Amino acid sequence: MQNAVEKILEGNFNKGIRALDFSSPVIELNLREGENYEGSFTIVGPDNEVSEGIISSTSLRMKCLAKRFSGQKEEIGYQFDASGMAEGDELKGEFRIISNQGEYFIPYNVSITKGVPDSELGNIRNLFHFANLARTNWEEAVSLFYSRDFINVFQGADRQYYSAYKGLLEGSRKQQCVEEFLLEIRKKQEVLFLLEDTKLRIENPEDMEENKLVLNRNGWGYSELFVEKEGDFIVLEKEAVRDEDFLGNCYRLPFYVSKEKLHPGRNYGMIRFYNPYVSLTAEITVINKSDMVKKAATRRQKKHMLMELMQYYEAFRTKKISAASWMKETGELVEGMIQLDERDISVRLFQAQLLITQERFNEAKWNLDQAAEALGREYEPALYCYYLYLTTLLNRPEEEIEEAASQVERIFAQNSDNWRIAWLLLYLSGEYTRSPSRKWIMLGDQFLQGCRSPLLYIEAWNLVAANPTLLLRLEDFELQILTYASKKELLTAEVIGQTVYLSQRQKNYSGRLLYILKCCYKKVPTDEVLQAICTLLIKGNMTGRTAFAWYEKGVARELRITRLYEYYMMSLPLTYDAVIPKIVLMYFAFDSTLDSLRNAFLYAYVYRNRGQYPELYESYREQIERFMVFQLIKEKNNEYLAVLYKNLITPMMITEDTAKGLSVALFIHHLTIKREDIRKVILVYGKEKAESIYPVTGREAYIPIYGNDFRLLLEDAAGNRYCREQEYVVERLLIPDKLSSMIAPYVTDCVHFDLWLCERGRGMVEINDENVEYMKRLSGKEEVVEEVKREIRMRLVQFFYDSDRMKDLDDFLDEITPDQIENRSYTPVVRFMVIRGMYDKAYEWLKARGGAGVEAKLVVKLCSRLLSMDGIVEDEAMTALVFQAFQAGKYDESLLIYLCRYFKGTSKEMRDIWKAAEAFGVDTYELCERILLQLIYTGAYIGEKSEIFRRYVSGGAKTEVELAFLAQCGYDYFVENGITSEFVLEDMQRVIDRQEEIPFICKLAYTKYYAENKKQVDEKISRYLVIFLREILMQGKYFPYFMEYADNIAFMHRFADKTMVEYRVKDGNRAVIHYLLEKEGNSQGEYIKEEMQEMFGGICVKQFILFFGEHLQYYITETENGKENLTQSGTLSRNETGGEQKEGRYGMLNDIAIGRNLHDYDTMESLLYEYFEQDYIVKEMFKMI
Repeated sequence: MQNAVEKILEGNFNKGIRALDFSSPVIELNLREGENYEGSFTIVGPDNEVSEGIISSTSLRMKCLAKRFSGQKEEIGYQFDASGMAEGDELKGEFRIISNQGEYFIPYNVSITKGVPDSELGNIRNLFHFANLARTNWEEAVSLFYSRDFINVFQGADRQYYSAYKGLLEGSRKQQCVEEFLLEIRKKQEVLFLLEDTKLRIENPEDMEENKLVLNRNGWGYSELFVEKEGDFIVLEKEAVRDEDFLGNCYRLPFYVSKEKLHPGRNYGMIRFYNPYVSLTAEITVINKSDMVKKAATRRQKKHMLMELMQYYEAFRTKKISAASWMKETGELVEGMIQLDERDISVRLFQAQLLITQERFNEAKWNLDQAAEALGREYEPALYCYYLYLTTLLNRPEEEIEEAASQVERIFAQNSDNWRIAWLLLYLSGEYTRSPSRKWIMLGDQFLQGCRSPLLYIEAWNLVAANPTLLLRLEDFELQILTYASKKELLTAEVIGQTVYLSQRQKNYSGRLLYILKCCYKKVPTDEVLQAICTLLIKGNMTGRTAFAWYEKGVARELRITRLYEYYMMSLPLTYDAVIPKIVLMYFAFDSTLDSLRNAFLYAYVYRNRGQYPELYESYREQIERFMVFQLIKEKNNEYLAVLYKNLITPMMITEDTAKGLSVALFIHHLTIKREDIRKVILVYGKEKAESIYPVTGREAYIPIYGNDFRLLLEDAAGNRYCREQEYVVERLLIPDKLSSMIAPYVTDCVHFDLWLCERGRGMVEINDENVEYMKRLSGKEEVVEEVKREIRMRLVQFFYDSDRMKDLDDFLDEITPDQIENRSYTPVVRFMVIRGMYDKAYEWLKARGGAGVEAKLVVKLCSRLLSMDGIVEDEAMTALVFQAFQAGKYDESLLIYLCRYFKGTSKEMRDIWKAAEAFGVDTYELCERILLQLIYTGAYIGEKSEIFRRYVSGGAKTEVELAFLAQCGYDYFVENGITSEFVLEDMQRVIDRQEEIPFICKLAYTKYYAENKKQVDEKISRYLVIFLREILMQGKYFPYFMEYADNIAFMHRFADKTMVEYRVKDGNRAVIHYLLEKEGNSQGEYIKEEMQEMFGGICVKQFILFFGEHLQYYITETENGKENLTQSGTLSRNETGGEQKEGRYGMLNDIAIGRNLHDYDTMESLLYEYFEQDYIVKEMFKMI
C-alpha cells in the first residue's frame, strides 16, 4: 500500500467509481462430513488496468490458497476443511477482497449434509425408494448398494437394517447380497423359477442335435442361476444363466447330445439349475436304439434268467425249497432260455443235468451228444468240463468216470482261476470228496482269486456247518462265508460258539464281523456273544447310537470289559432325560478320561441329581471344580457347562486366566443352522468397525455373542451371505449379569466385554465410578466405531468435571485430539481446557477447527491469557479469533491493543475497531495509519475518515502519508465534487505554514474551497491564494471559480468578462463543444465546433465573452473509442443590469448593450461618449515603454 502513497503524490489518484466483477458473488457449498473441498472463484477487473489486492477469509476453516492477486483476471483458489463437522452443521463467513479497485466481501455458506444417492428415479432417501429402483433397474441398484453414499439411506425406522447391510457389504457375491438385503427388509419375495419339463425323453438323436429346456421366472431381482450336468453325452453352452438371458420371464437353455458318447439303450443324465435360493433338476433320458440294442436286450434277459436259475439252486441247496419245486422251476427257466437262444451250449447242458436229475437218461444223452458236437466246433474249457461232469452221471463205468476226472484236473491245472472248473472238480476228484479240509482250502483259494459266487459260499458253508473246527481264523474268506450264512439265517449254535471264540482273538475292528455277531446274538442271546459284540465295538472306537444300545446292554449285564463304561458314556445320547446307572457314576467318581463334552454332560447330570446321590456328588465336587477351571481357561461353554458355571463358580476360582476365559464363555450361544452348506458365521456389532468371523462345520456351532446390538450372518462355501433369522436359531446358554461383576476387574483387553459392561444389553449407560475404567478403555480402542468413541469421550470429560476428578480430567484432555470428538462437543471441550488452564492446547484446537460456535467470552478469556503469557506477537489465527470475538461485542483492552496493531480487514472493520479502541483509550496511531493508507489504496469511503485523520495527525503524521491523504481528499473535492471537511483545509494550511511543498491538486482544492467560502479568507490565506492562483495560471489552467477572484485580485480581473462552460470527461476521451451565438434575436448561422481544453483530472473548460442580450446555444459531444456521443447541451446568456459591471472596458460596453436593448438611447449615447473619451485618454496618455 506504500506504493499507493507514491502514486498519489505522483498525481495518480483514485478516480471515480471502480468495480471488480466476481464469477461467484455468493458461494454456497454442500459438503459431506469430514470432506476437504477445494474450489475457486474468478476476479475480473476493468479492461486495460492492472487490478491488484489481497484476499483473506473470516473463518479459519476456509483457507485462501492465494493471498494476493494481480492482473485483469485472476482465478483464486480456496480450500475448506470440514473435519469434525456433522450433518446439519452450517458455517457462514466471507472472503475479504481489499484491492486498488475497492473493497468487497464474497459471502460463503457451507452446509454439511449427508450425501444422498442419486439414480435414474431421483434421490434415494429411504429403503422404499431403493426397492423401487431395484425393481426398475437391478444393475443400478446393485451399484448404488455398494456406493459410498448408500449408508446415508439408513435413517429413522430404516436404521434397524444397518447392521445387516454392513455385514452383506463385505460379501463377495454382490448381486446375491443385494437380493438377501431386499428379502431381509421385506421389500420383495424370492424369485421363483419353474421348469416346463422336469423329465425329457429323446429317442435316436442325431449327433450334436440341439434340444432346449424352457425355464420360466416369476418375480424380479437376483436371477443368476448356475447350470451343471450329469452325463457325458450332454453338452452345455452355458455354465450360468443371468438376468439379461431372460426374454421377458422366459429362458430357453440350449443343450446338445453327443451321439458318440451314447451307449446302446437308455442313457440317463441330468441338468441342474441352482443358486442360493433354488435348485431345479431336469432328468434327461436318451434312448439309443439299434441292432446292438436288441442283442443287448436278449443278453440282459438271458442273464436275468440265469440269475433266477442260480437263486432256485441256492434255495434248494440251503433246504429252503424241495427238490420237486427246484426241478419244476428250473425246468421252466431252462425252456425259456432255450427259446431265447437254442444254440447256447450252456443251456443245453443245463437241460441235460435237469433230465438226468429227472432220470430221463436217453433224452439227457441226446442233449449231451448235441453239446459234444457243438463243443467240437467251439471249445470252451468250463463248458467242456461241465459236459464231462454230466457224462459221469449217466451210469458210466468207473474207468470212464476216472478218465473224465483226470481230464478235468488237467484242464483246471491250465485254468486254475476258473471257479466253475474248480467247483466241478470238487465233485469229480476223490481227493476232494474224501477230505473236507482240502475241499475247504480249494474254496479259500478260489475266493482269493476273486470268486464271489453263491455256489462257492454254499459249498463252504456246508463244510463249516458239518465241521465248525474248519474255522481257524476270521479272515476275509471266513467272514464272507459267515456273512452269507448270517444273511441266509443258516447259523448254528456250534458255528456261533466258534465264531465268538475267534472274535475275541481279533485285534482290529471289522464291520462284517459285527454284523455276524449281531446275527449270532439274535440267534443265541448270551452274555458271551454280547461281550464279543461290545469288545469289538470298543476295538473300533464305535460311539454312535447303535453302539450305545449294545454298551447299555453290557452295562446292564455288568460285563467286565475294559473301558466299557467310558464307551457307554461316549455313546450316550446327550439328552436331559437320560438315566445313567449308578454303577457308571461311581466308576467316574474319582477320575474321568472322557472328552470335555461328555465330562460336562456327566458332571451336569451329577449336579442335577445331587439330591438323589448326595455322597456321590461330594466325591465329584473337587473333580468338577478342576474341570470347570480348565474349561474356563479354554473359553469353552455348552448346555452342560452352563449349568456348572451358573451354579458352581465361586470368587475363589476367578483369576486373571479364568476371568479372561469366562469373559468369552459367559456369552457363548448355541447356534443351530438350517442350511447344510454354511462354512462361516459372521457377527456384526453395531458399535464395532470390523466383523467377527467364526468357521463352522456341520449345522451347529457355539459362538460368543455380546449383548443385543448385533446382526448374525451366514456364509456358504461359494461366498454367498444370508442374514435372515429364518436361516438359524440362536439359544442363549447363560445370563451373564451375576458372573460378569466377578471377572470385570480382571478383563482389560476384550472390547466386546467392555462394550457389554457399558451397555448391559441396552443402550449406553451413564458413566459412574464402576464403569469409568471400561469407558476409558473403549474411548481409545481402534475396534470401536468412531461416533461411539466420540460420545464416550465427551461423557468422560463431563463426568470427570462433575466428579471433581481434575487429575483424570487433565490427563484425558491432554491426550485427546480434535478428530476424536464430535463437532457439537467441540466447544465444551475447549471450555474445559480453558477452565483447566490448558491455553496452548485450547488455542491449537481453535486453530484446527476455527472458532465458529465457540462462545465469544471464552475466546476473549483464552486469547487474553495467551497474550499476557506470550506477549503480543502477530498470529493469523489469533487475529481471526480475536476479531470474531470483537464482532460479537466481546473484548478487553489487551485484545483491542492486539487488533489495533495487527488487524488488516476492510476499512469499515478497522473503523469499528478504531471506535472501540478510542473509547478504551487505547493508542490507535498504527491503526489510523493503516486505515488511511487503505483508504488511499482502495478508494473506499468511511464517514469517520476525517476524525481518523485528525487523530493520526495529532499523533505525529508521516509527511508522505499526510500529503497523500490531503492530495486524495483534494482530488475528491476538486475533481469528484465531493464534500471535504474543514479539518482537511486546516491541516493543508498547517503543511503550507511549515513551508512544505504541497501537491498541485491541493493548491487547486485550496483555491476552489476559499472561492466558495470567502468569509473564511484572511490575510494569510489571501497571500497563499495569490501564490497558488498565479501558479495555476502560469500552467495555462483556468476554472469557472476563478471569476470569484476577479474583483479581489488584480491579475484575476481578466476573468471578469468571461462566461465559462465546464465539462468532465472520462479518462482518455475528448470533449467537443458546438455553439451558436444569437444577437438581437437573430439565431441564423452555423454552429461553431471547438475541442474543449482539459484543465485537470478530466475537467474541460471553454470560456466566452457575452454581452447583455446575447445568447449562446451549445451542446457537447464526447468521443469514446472513436464514437461520438451527445452528452450535454444548454444556453448561456448575460442579462445582469446591476452597476457591478461598470468598472472597466467590458463593463462600459455591456452597459451600452443594456441601453440599446432597453431602447434607452440617451443613456446609451452618454455611455458611448464616456467610452470613447476614456479610450482616447488611455491611448494618448499611457504609452508602452
